[in-house]
Amino acid sequence: MSPRPPIAAELAAHLPAEEATRPFLDGLEGIARLREAMAEYEESPAEVAEATGARIDERELAGVRVLVVRPPDGVPVRGTVVNVHGGGLIAGSHRSVLGVNAGFASALACTMVIPDYRLAPEHPYPAALDDIHAVWESTVAGAVGDPGRVVLMGGSAGGALSAGLTLRLIERGGRLPDALVLVQPQLDDRNEQPSTFELDAAHFWDRPSNLLSWELYLAGTDPVPPEAAAARATELSGFPPTFVEIGQVDLFRDEELDFVARLSRAGVPVEAHVWAGAFHGFDGLAATTTAQRAIADRLAYLRAALAS
Repeated sequence: MSPRPPIAAELAAHLPAEEATRPFLDGLEGIARLREAMAEYEESPAEVAEATGARIDERELAGVRVLVVRPPDGVPVRGTVVNVHGGGLIAGSHRSVLGVNAGFASALACTMVIPDYRLAPEHPYPAALDDIHAVWESTVAGAVGDPGRVVLMGGSAGGALSAGLTLRLIERGGRLPDALVLVQPQLDDRNEQPSTFELDAAHFWDRPSNLLSWELYLAGTDPVPPEAAAARATELSGFPPTFVEIGQVDLFRDEELDFVARLSRAGVPVEAHVWAGAFHGFDGLAATTTAQRAIADRLAYLRAALAS
């Protein structure tokens, strides 16, 4: 096993001082703990609306709960971002870091549509993908108003679902995103890339956690279709312009770099940002310069994609 790149000092300062001795996600008890931890980051739509001035509507689209977040009154809306939350396919909700989504809606003068998709292991593949697909079709059909240009964005597990939905739309037909934004995406269930062996136990997403996540999500699906794990796709030429954010100390690093290279070879306009010393989920450390730079770059790409 090759040596792991060092974690950037300003990011390492936010981790426990002691070395991790067990996987981040250790079985079903670990899933329960992760769900509890992520629930602490859920925010009340009413409180976020009051604090930010954003207009937030909780409703259903095609039977799936969503939050529709618009900028404050008086700000003209120019396009839509369907943002798919992360959580390893087994945790998280549409209320996770809602304030961040409200900030994006204001900064980009856009509508943010955030689906609350079903989670594994209670609802394995294709439940989550079907939910995202249903919300996507409703959004582009005008269920939340004229969508204008529409960007599909997903972080981590949300990246898995966003890339998978793109492959499904290419195969089945339907409006493709005007741009695709993949934030530290989870793309490959096979866990064969070198970077997946660099993290056997960590205070963030590691190899045992990833193996369990995919096992519960796929639930014995055989063969695994590319829409379930996008790294398995052999043809990527139909993809829209794509942005990929990558952490250097993320076990997903090599599958993401490989995906970027294959998109490029397929003629897809692709922009990739690799953040030195950054572990999975580093962008949540808002006080660090690395996270601030990453968010700024993501916003710049989104702004250009919505304006094109």
